[in-house]
Amino acid sequence: MPRPQHEYHHNERRHDDQLFRDQTTLIRLLEHLDHAVEDASTTHSPDDLFADRVRFNSVAMEMTQAQECARRLSEDYRRIMPNLPWAELRALRNALVHDYDEIDVESLYDTVTQDVPALATRLRPVVAAILRET
Repeated sequence: MPRPQHEYHHNERRHDDQLFRDQTTLIRLLEHLDHAVEDASTTHSPDDLFADRVRFNSVAMEMTQAQECARRLSEDYRRIMPNLPWAELRALRNALVHDYDEIDVESLYDTVTQDVPALATRLRPVVAAILRET
């Protein structure tokens, strides 16, 4: 079932402009973070999250996608936006994956319930400014 359109949905126009691509990627990054928090919001512990495989997989995928978005942002964009936690955003996957093929459930739960809301709060004004410009 398709997910309802998120409030940060950005049009899919194509540009060669790197700034536009970076801004679009940042919008998508915030969407993934918000979806992960939303999907985990009904759980109360790592065990609770792990017990619901569909929810667990959704949260893990959203977090993986968020990390991929962070990784795709250009170095120039990160340099002109020094107030954002780039190292934290790029390290999301490392906080979740223990070894090569196993997701650390406790790290996933802690990250999505504690760290991600704070990151999203810092990203939200930047994304809002981008959306006002378009």
